[in-house]
Amino acid sequence: MFNYKDFGLKEGNLYEIIATTYSIAKNGMEIKPNASCMGIRMIEGEQIQISPFYSTSTYKNLKEYNTIAINFVDDVYLFALAALKEAESPIDLTEFPLKYYGFKNIESRAMDMPYIKKAWGILIGEASQEFQKTKTDNLGEVVIPIFKLDVIFTEKLQETHKLFNRAENLALEAIILTTRLKIARENQNQALFSKINEKIEGLIENIERFGYNKRALKTIKLVKNYINKLLI
Repeated sequence: MFNYKDFGLKEGNLYEIIATTYSIAKNGMEIKPNASCMGIRMIEGEQIQISPFYSTSTYKNLKEYNTIAINFVDDVYLFALAALKEAESPIDLTEFPLKYYGFKNIESRAMDMPYIKKAWGILIGEASQEFQKTKTDNLGEVVIPIFKLDVIFTEKLQETHKLFNRAENLALEAIILTTRLKIARENQNQALFSKINEKIEGLIENIERFGYNKRALKTIKLVKNYINKLLI
């Protein structure tokens, strides 16, 4: 039986994770895995709440196959790879690298479930309910789906609940802002684009000032490359 406290989780708190889902390749025999940065929240009854946007592969895969893996990852660079990949990537990052995936055989599933091999723990959830809400922020108003998940499988791959240090926390914030920067550019909102870009530049300056965290520095190198290509 799932006990969220075993994973260091607290009810109501929001946690940043990498969600992995799958679709079936055209030949009907192969899994096509997908990884995305997501926020999850523990709610009553030891359920997990997750809100992928309608346009994402995460939403489409979860809707079709009803299953998702929650990966607790302590490497901020992997968050950057999951967040900044896209079909027409300006930095040629079209897929989350296959070398980071593993596959779990879940008895109740016809296909093996992809997960992140570098995760310290994974939860596999099955959608039990879907509803929607309207979210409003400086990017505008958007309707988002919300899934409630029942946990059907758990595994702790390492005995750790590592917390990011300050440089890693700033790098994660820079990743999230970079995804919003892309939306601002697509919406041709130059004022918001400039505001977000200024925030990212401040975060990068602080991370580089710390200087000693190699994964955070590698992460912001990827972020800077992505932003530079957006500015072209």
